[in-house]
Amino acid sequence: MPKVTYNSNLNDITFVAFDVETTGLSPVANRLVELSGVKFSYDNGKVETFSELIDPEMPIPREVTNIHGITDRMVRGKPNAAAVIPKFLSFIGADSVLIAHNAPFDLEFMRVNIARLGLVCPENYVVDTLVLSREVLPEAPRHQLKTVVEMLELPSGGYHRALADSEHVKEVFRLLTARSHFPCFENLCAIGAVTTFNFDQFAEQVADALPEAAKKTMEKIQKAIDSKLVVEITYNGAVVSRRKVQPISLIHSRGQIYLTAFCKMARAERTFRIDRIDRIEA
Repeated sequence: MPKVTYNSNLNDITFVAFDVETTGLSPVANRLVELSGVKFSYDNGKVETFSELIDPEMPIPREVTNIHGITDRMVRGKPNAAAVIPKFLSFIGADSVLIAHNAPFDLEFMRVNIARLGLVCPENYVVDTLVLSREVLPEAPRHQLKTVVEMLELPSGGYHRALADSEHVKEVFRLLTARSHFPCFENLCAIGAVTTFNFDQFAEQVADALPEAAKKTMEKIQKAIDSKLVVEITYNGAVVSRRKVQPISLIHSRGQIYLTAFCKMARAERTFRIDRIDRIEA
């Protein structure tokens, strides 16, 4: 686990405020288009920034572009998530504490993408400024990042771009903790604002609730992943199809478990719900 302890003084911690922009709301069906972070110490402000546009390898819906302003042309030729995410994990390091506003959304996209790459999910602590805002500003009409920034009379603008929102999260965190006279990490834990990057409270419960056939399918898939085997599956999707796939990883997201695999028929990466795989053979 990170070296940060409950008794750590906030001045002794390296923080990384971060944010993602995506092609939609589903971590499984949609993709990252931007990932940014601001590394800082609590008392000295900004130390270092990370910001990358990401080619999602799929079109960005117009209605989503209208929100964050990122177009297909802007991401064309940019590195994909497989290139950017390892760089970001290196940037945050093992001992920093991450901060995000409505952290479960950003974390779910990150965890799914890390699982897709077959990487080990980091164990860094994560602070959610949405929880912090609800605790410190109960009078706020809403707790969206834009509303909180304006209530605190912080510099505004640039919303829904990952680096700008990371800067906003950093300043919201510093001001709210100062107003609350929170000197230690323990204070943030006490109000329920802290989780860990790799914590997924429902993954085990969902796996246990799967039908026995689906559990056996998962076991076969895990063996195929470990042995780097190609398997043939019968998939009961929109239509029933037989496919040869190279399993990459098993992913839990929002109450479902998925297989991410390279599909030989589509010649591209595809995602399959475990409970819709009727047959699997090496």
